[in-house]
Amino acid sequence: MSHPWHLKILLQKFRKTSTLFDRFLFAILGVGLVLLALFLATLFWFSLTNRSVTTLLPAEKTIATLELEDLTLPPRLSQETVLDLLGLTAVVKGSFGLDMATLQSKLPQGRMGLALLDDGTPENKLVLFLRSPTHGKALAFMKTLALPDETLTIFGDKKHPIYSYPKGQAFVFGFVGPYLFVAKQPETIQLIQQVDQQKLPSLDSDLQFQKSLANLPRKAWARGYLNLQALSFGAGSQLGQTVAPLKSILNHLTLTVRKEYNGFHFNTLLSVQPDALALSKGETAKSTPALRGLADSLGSKNLAAYLGGSNLSAEWQNTLETLSQLNPSYGIILEGILRAQVSKVFGDDISLGDDLYPLFEGEYAVALERLEGDALGVKLLLKHSDRTFAEIKLKKMLAGFRMLAAQFSPRVKSVTLPDGTESKELVADATRLTESDETYKGTEIHCLEITDSPYGLCTAVTDQLVILSNHPESIRETIDLGESPKFVLSQSQAYRQSLSNLSAVNDEVTFVDLANATPLLKAIPAAAILGNLLDPFEAVTWVKHVFTDGVSTEGYLLLK
Repeated sequence: MSHPWHLKILLQKFRKTSTLFDRFLFAILGVGLVLLALFLATLFWFSLTNRSVTTLLPAEKTIATLELEDLTLPPRLSQETVLDLLGLTAVVKGSFGLDMATLQSKLPQGRMGLALLDDGTPENKLVLFLRSPTHGKALAFMKTLALPDETLTIFGDKKHPIYSYPKGQAFVFGFVGPYLFVAKQPETIQLIQQVDQQKLPSLDSDLQFQKSLANLPRKAWARGYLNLQALSFGAGSQLGQTVAPLKSILNHLTLTVRKEYNGFHFNTLLSVQPDALALSKGETAKSTPALRGLADSLGSKNLAAYLGGSNLSAEWQNTLETLSQLNPSYGIILEGILRAQVSKVFGDDISLGDDLYPLFEGEYAVALERLEGDALGVKLLLKHSDRTFAEIKLKKMLAGFRMLAAQFSPRVKSVTLPDGTESKELVADATRLTESDETYKGTEIHCLEITDSPYGLCTAVTDQLVILSNHPESIRETIDLGESPKFVLSQSQAYRQSLSNLSAVNDEVTFVDLANATPLLKAIPAAAILGNLLDPFEAVTWVKHVFTDGVSTEGYLLLK
């Protein structure tokens, strides 16, 4: 064993024999070692205090979670706007009686969010979490929420305390890792403590969760997760009956959101059982550049929403095959429902396979328009390769629609029953059905409209397009744009700017112009609140990608 005097002798010898340059190098090395130690300590502390909350949530007990990296926003948005948009303000206030503005001002700014856990009790439990590495200051603030002279009650041991308010607040809280957790019951926080103590596996360690995140951007401002397998509903719930069959093919939904200067870039992935995707039969599903040529045939002035793709018939058939792999009867039932609706509108002589499917084999575009008086206009564009074939199929559809359209315009009829009493019933009124034809710039437009009713159908066929709409003016606009494509969707700044942030390889494109869509939403009572929250935004665009084990959506929410 070395003695201290040996080290002293070596240091004295070093001083006598070393040059000034040697001593300088030695000093630099010493400083470097100290900086390295400080760096490693800082890195360890940063990793410990900045780890995702998914490292503390139980894998099998987590139903959903939404995690925000921080509360900073693009310059054009206020914190209140985005927290309202995400629903955090209302949920936190309604569930825990806490004010988000107060929490933001009194607690350290950083990662926060909500999680929904199954803690074994009859009702699923909501948890609020906030990154709070300075536990002392956070505890001091939480004590200020107590009533005068109220002392907090402590559950559990001293190392893992859970605090509650005997008289005042109706929630409990505790500290686990770098987070402050707030819940309604102590059992909920005890679940999180068990994960921290490695008694339960964490959500972050779940292989399916890791696989989903691997398909999404690593750096994100917000992350969301929904375990569809863990969803449960009350006995006899209609929603539960609808979701139950889907659980055999759908696993979970993951979401990431990135902040940009002029908006938010979001990605989602719906995890699907690989053998349930018809596109994955022994080969990798491949996306191709979406056809967007019909964006030249849609005016941008009144457009509220646009959905475009390359082959709607193929997509529908793939959906039917997918459901049939889940259960052979599902595809039959779904197509049977479609056949029944087609027969109701166009009559029994119209065939899905022979008359409708062939019309949808080319590029398609569905457009919703904001017409005068905030009326809703609907337009469908279908690209065809045979004008004569398209005209024959349309005439056949119109003949059936003409026979059945009267059912959409009923009138009240008084009848006398066998016992002599009078009764009233609704009967079809064919006299309210009006039919008109016009030739506009060489193209015939045929309309069937119902007086004092929003129902109607106008059709036209050009050399390249089949056009269907509920308003003749909408068809005239498309014909005009075919000759002079000015102020069309493809030239819209919002459309081009949104798409520039997204992948060019996709299966389907959706664009919503919020300036025109929001007034339509506000006219619907159930969607009015959504319209108000979307006021700061100009447009939202998303594209769809199909993989062998899931369906991904990539989108952009553009600020004004």
